[in-house]
Amino acid sequence: MTAEAGEAMDPTAGETRRYDVLVVGGGPAGLSAAEAAAKTGARVALLERRKEIGYPVHTSGGSWISDMKALGIPSDLYHPIRGVTFLSPNRSARFDYDEPVCCVLDVRGVYQYVAGRAVAAGAELHPGSPVERPIVEDGRIVGVLAKDHRNRVGEWRAPVVIDASGFSSTLVTRVGLRKGFQRYGYGAEYDLMAPNYDQGMLYLIMGSQVAPSGYAWAFPRGRGRVRLGVGVIRPDVDADAREYLDTFTERLPNLAPDFKGASPVEYHTGLFPSEGVVESFVRDGLIATGDAAGQGSTLVGEGIRFALYSGAMAGAVAGEAALAGDPSAERLARYERQWRARFGREMEISYTVNQRIARWTDAQWDEGMDLLARLTPAQAAELLRGDYSVSLFLAVLRRNPSLLRTGARKFFDLAMQRLGKSTPLTDAEVATGA
Repeated sequence: MTAEAGEAMDPTAGETRRYDVLVVGGGPAGLSAAEAAAKTGARVALLERRKEIGYPVHTSGGSWISDMKALGIPSDLYHPIRGVTFLSPNRSARFDYDEPVCCVLDVRGVYQYVAGRAVAAGAELHPGSPVERPIVEDGRIVGVLAKDHRNRVGEWRAPVVIDASGFSSTLVTRVGLRKGFQRYGYGAEYDLMAPNYDQGMLYLIMGSQVAPSGYAWAFPRGRGRVRLGVGVIRPDVDADAREYLDTFTERLPNLAPDFKGASPVEYHTGLFPSEGVVESFVRDGLIATGDAAGQGSTLVGEGIRFALYSGAMAGAVAGEAALAGDPSAERLARYERQWRARFGREMEISYTVNQRIARWTDAQWDEGMDLLARLTPAQAAELLRGDYSVSLFLAVLRRNPSLLRTGARKFFDLAMQRLGKSTPLTDAEVATGA
């Protein structure tokens, strides 16, 4: 289609457009929200400031096969991982899986696949349409002011607007639902052609030498490609992730052979909220979802699967509320209750862990690696995925009973409390697993 033909098909550009649900942001949360809202029968439009869905890439794409299956993502859009190696300055822990449990996503492919599902459900996608500000009337969000792909400003109105704009939180910060994120992860990453890298092995690397107050990663994604990245937490440290990335093999020479002959074909950067979940996700006419609501796991900065789940919840509630003619915060709060019931405790515990380990010294990372190495592969995967449970923590303590005699005991008691255990742990409970 020519540009002229495209313009001829768009006679209402620059005018007021009306929908049942508006979605701001074409990442995983926004796309899944658009799909879910459209499935309710609502008329849905999604506004994405970039000119292409899934570009540029801002994430390493680490995720979990069980979730990709549950979310309906085809297997050709993720690369299964058979081994995970954790490295600290002087220790290591390796876990091998006969049946892979984690994976690395084709990020652009996944986003565009979900975009296709949203369109099939009836949603309209509008790339190249940056939102300038919300439209607020009588204290309620009633739409947004946005440019179209021809740089013309117009009003887009709907009873319910979903802010899925990611870290920038385009709407929620402007209407005072929350302030901008002050603590965040900053990551820099090369997507490499790496002919000597083992495509079955994923590395997570901690310590001040490679990533102060953060971690480095090597995520293979198939066909000789691997994502090598470094992330640090600001303002916990003033380190520049880009500098650590560019000197990675010098800082970790034992992995240099894996990257012999490697060359980057893409360069990515990204920001990830590291403050925990925001206090409230909704107000009259507005829902926040995904990174805009701080709904990613701060344990390892994982957001995509949570964004897909969260967006679907938000879209379904938004569509039903709009069609019922009730866009009140009270009606939209059903989404918040659903989300907190499913993910709230997991996110709270992950944030508590993040706050502790972000301050660890190299010696503490070595001690932590010794403890991690005593776990089974299944237990290590559950911890990394954030599948927290009383039985998992008891299993960890049975393998590492000395933790009850250290400062870590307070953390385990707190985690158990958030999982519903009202009394502190006893040695007998750990010994018996009761």
